[in-house]
This record gives sequence, C-alpha cells and structure tokens, in this order.
Amino acid sequence: MERYDLSVTNVTGTLPEGARKINGISLAIGFFDGVHLGHLEVVRQAVALARQQGLVPAVMTFDPHPRVVLGQGSQFHTVLTPLEDKLKLLAELGVEAAYIIHFDRDFSEVTAEQFVKSFISPLGVKATVVGFDFAFGHRGEGNAESLRVYGGGEIEVRVVSPVYYEGHKVSSTRIRDRLAEGDCNAVTHLLGRPYEIKGIVVHGDARGRLLGFPTANLLPEQPYVIPRSGVYAIYIDVLSASGASENRYSGVLNVGYRPTFDAPGGALKLEAHLFDFDGDLYGRELALTLHSFFRSEKKFESIDQLIEQITSDAAEARKILSTIVKS
Repeated sequence: MERYDLSVTNVTGTLPEGARKINGISLAIGFFDGVHLGHLEVVRQAVALARQQGLVPAVMTFDPHPRVVLGQGSQFHTVLTPLEDKLKLLAELGVEAAYIIHFDRDFSEVTAEQFVKSFISPLGVKATVVGFDFAFGHRGEGNAESLRVYGGGEIEVRVVSPVYYEGHKVSSTRIRDRLAEGDCNAVTHLLGRPYEIKGIVVHGDARGRLLGFPTANLLPEQPYVIPRSGVYAIYIDVLSASGASENRYSGVLNVGYRPTFDAPGGALKLEAHLFDFDGDLYGRELALTLHSFFRSEKKFESIDQLIEQITSDAAEARKILSTIVKS
C-alpha cells in the first residue's frame, strides 16, 4: 500500500511529492477506529467501485482522532485499532493507497469547501464512499451533499447505510461499551474478528513463576482501549521484527490490579500465561487476541487459594479455546 501523509499546509495546494501521481481514485473517507463491520462495508464498496470503474482503491483517514484535538471526549484518547494496524487491515481489503491527514487545531479550521478543493479534487478522486453519519470541515459543516457540490459534480458520492447487529447499529462506541463489560463474543461479532492488543513484554516481580504459572507482563505499545478487569481465554502470537507471527500459543490473561498482592490504587497490569511454553520473552512483541471473559478479578485470603484458582482458570481457558478450534 502506498502511504501519503498530509497536513494543513496542503491547503496551499502543495501536496507531498508523489501524492498527485495516482490519477483516478475511488476513496473511502473516515476515521475507521476498530475497522468494524460498518467500516468494512464502506471500504469494500470503495474497492468494488474502483474495480468496476478502473480506479485505484484508496482511503483517507485522520490521526489523531479529531475529537481528541477538539477536546470533545477523553474516551477518544484510547483507540481500538492503532493507525499502523488500521492500515494493515485496510490493505487486506484491497486498498492500494492511504492518505493520512494530520489533524491539529489548524486543520480543524479548514472549511468543507477548502477540504474538497485542496485535499480531494487535486488527488484525482473520481468517487468517494462515506458512512451515513459522515461530516467534515470546520465544525462538521460538510456532509455527503457538500462533497458533490464542492466537487463540481465531477465526484461520484456514495453513502453507506448503517450496519446492524442484534438490532443495534454497529459503532466504535458500542464496541468500547462491550469491552467495558468483558463481552468478547459481541466484540468479535461487531469487529468481524477478535479484539487484539499488542505490546512489549517487560520485567515484573516474577511472582507468577514462583506460583508455578509464569506470566508475560505486557506493556501496550499504543493507548488501546483496555477491557474489563478480570480473566480471559486468549491466543498469544509471538511476533517477529516484521510484525509477523512466529508462534501462536493458547493461554489465559489477567487484566487488573492484583488485589491479593498490591495495595489499592496501583497500576493496571496485563499478565498473560502461555500454555506449553518455556522460554524467555522479555523485550519481545506479543499480540493478545481476546476470545472469552470468564471471571472477575478478586482478592484471595491465601496463596494456596490463589494457586487453586489459577489452576482452575487455566483449565477453563483450555476448555474454551479447544471449543473455538473445533468450531
């Protein structure tokens, strides 16, 4: 996938070297946090339109989230899908070019007309595909009809209707809410894939090893939305330097504050125990894929009680994951 990073300076008409070279684009526009079922439909229609009309399938997205810059919600400081993972998922859908707008205060002042005439038309965009709630430009003044008008009638605009799951509209907010409840099944259906968190293994206090259940303490690489505290059945991919999976293990994840050992107010920790693994993972990048939440975090009165519970958790996670594999 070709990548082009754009900023408000492009309003002057000076697009980055190479950004003008692609002529005839079918462009999906949106933030696409999560790249969920609704986003997938927008992108798939843009790719299908490109193939029908001999255009280049492309996306335009923004970084960071506009609401972060505008101070419109602290929840948007976390993400379901970091930019690089988002681009990878979009490439897998057939997208060949990505335009990333660096969203800052200056860019927030760009009018809808300026946006179309300085960022859309100069790229050779022939068609755009947007979601039903698409808005752009200063104070969200622009919509799908604005794209048509400011594009001088030369840009085809398609609006994708909302996608529903269990009678409710699929949205990033709904996915965040389900993660807060630990509802992995709903999250998997809304995303079209299990939720994933990537991070680097860092040193902990080695208490898990002393208990007979060594854990990999994961430091998330990006400000991911962290799910509900508790215990999860997961898969763990050990990643290579290129980001590819070298090995995959089943395992169990504890998200929480370790109340049996740590005082209240401590840092949230993600501790993964890999089944049938014996080795050193310090400094390695892991990808944790969440499949099922099965109990809340709790404080134990003795180490023996904790060991008994961890043993039970491991057995439960194995059972859950074996069912997933067989299905």
